Amino acid sequence: MHDPQALAEAETHLLHVLEHSDPPRDASRYNVTAAARAYHDRTGNWDVRGADPELVEQILAEHPAGD
Repeated sequence: MHDPQALAEAETHLLHVLEHSDPPRDASRYNVTAAARAYHDRTGNWDVRGADPELVEQILAEHPAGD
């Protein structure tokens, strides 16, 4: 079972990553919820903030909007 609070925190951090990239990316082009859940499924935790940036980018790339 997913922890709704932890999921929300992971989504918020993913949005932060997108908004603060150079150049900033449009978050509406990504399924941030699916990406957060995929991160949890791969790592067993919700701590996206402490994640390897390359892994975060890979997971975001795997979850475009409409996913």
